[in-house]
Amino acid sequence: MLLVAVTGAVGAGKTTRLAALAAWAQARGKRVDGFLARAGERPGSGKPAARYDLEWIASGETTPFALRDEAARAETGVPYRFDADTSARVRTWAEGLAEDPPDLVLLDEFGRAEAEGHGHLPAWPAIVAADPAVVVIAAREEWVEGLEARLGRPFDARVDAAAPEADDRLRALCTEHDDWTRVGLYGAGAGGIEVTVGSALHAGKVPLRGFFLSTTEAVVMAYAGDGLAHRPRVVWVPFVSAGLKALSPAGNRLRPMLAITVEGLLFSGAVRALGWNRLAMFVGGALAGAWAGAQGFLLQYLLVGRDLLRAYDALVAWAAARGWGAPGLAALVAGWVALHALGAGAITAWAWRRRRVAARIERAVERGVRSVPIRERAASRGEAWRGALRDLTRPSFWLPIVLVAAVVVAAGAPWERAFWIGVRAATVGLVVFALARRVDPKRIAAWLRRRGRWGPAEALDRAVGKRGSHRRA
Repeated sequence: MLLVAVTGAVGAGKTTRLAALAAWAQARGKRVDGFLARAGERPGSGKPAARYDLEWIASGETTPFALRDEAARAETGVPYRFDADTSARVRTWAEGLAEDPPDLVLLDEFGRAEAEGHGHLPAWPAIVAADPAVVVIAAREEWVEGLEARLGRPFDARVDAAAPEADDRLRALCTEHDDWTRVGLYGAGAGGIEVTVGSALHAGKVPLRGFFLSTTEAVVMAYAGDGLAHRPRVVWVPFVSAGLKALSPAGNRLRPMLAITVEGLLFSGAVRALGWNRLAMFVGGALAGAWAGAQGFLLQYLLVGRDLLRAYDALVAWAAARGWGAPGLAALVAGWVALHALGAGAITAWAWRRRRVAARIERAVERGVRSVPIRERAASRGEAWRGALRDLTRPSFWLPIVLVAAVVVAAGAPWERAFWIGVRAATVGLVVFALARRVDPKRIAAWLRRRGRWGPAEALDRAVGKRGSHRRA
């Protein structure tokens, strides 16, 4: 949920800004709900009004809300007496939002009463539970910090109602939220494919599974970017997907998370450099496919180091002694990578041209994200180490390492060398497997939000915490 504050002094135009935003959003076909505080007669410029009525946006109805009464100050600290029926209606309205959450909720206004726990504040938990896409609150600047403490979270953005660009800024925030919602949706879809189909392919040791998954990721990114107002944001799709994979209840995490992240960065770099066109789709898909072809070799090199090269050189020498030709390791890896790159690039460019497929994929993603099995939380430190130990017992982890060690020993190295190959692989593997299990997308989202990066945080929250509830805001 994007939380925005429209700030300003009494009479600064906060209500006017909210009304303009409501009209703009409704004209775009968005569902808008909430209320505006319509001021009665003011005793002077910049002075609080003698009374306030609530104008209900959905129905246009007006109900009395606050009447100035100095005697009330002793009870609540606020010189207004609030209408009990309207206050009850606000709470009932908030509780009903969960049935069909609107795209935009406007609340006018939160001030001293709310900062001290009164006014509209009792309705806030129900609004949070409904999780509307965007909530915009009018608030006096001096009460913003107190309100954040009462609301339980900071505002993601603040807009000065008196600023000439206030209307444009509010509209831009809503448009940005559209983009980040789409990023979350497609990131969740890509992560769902990896958690379900990818895990099955890896468990079954299906050949070319890396090629299939990297090509699928490139195609998903191509379709995701097509609907973004600011296409460079597509780089966050693989980060969201990798975050979802981090919470997968079973299967290897390290290789898929690394592949998803690097392939996404490569694809994004291609479209940034070349624009959003068929050539960029081909190059982006080719780079993603190239990484899929190279990652296995690079990870094995990380685990066993130069002994991997020594083992292959020994095999080449053994084959040459028997009159058999064998390509060098560099040529073998380059050829394998090139095949992956050409295939993935061609499929991505073809899929991007067939835009009608995108709509069907998006509908399938919206239906399928809800059922993606993920853990409710990241692994604790103890769980991460225990899970890493289990990962080390997988035959698929040790098979290539044992082969390398066997070839190195057969080529004349002492058995001690084979022992240290195993120790290095186990140590490196244990650490990186544990780190992969400790990745916590929810904590990352909170960290991003604290640093003002509400967009990526919103995408992660939508994908990880609200699967299946994605809406275009």
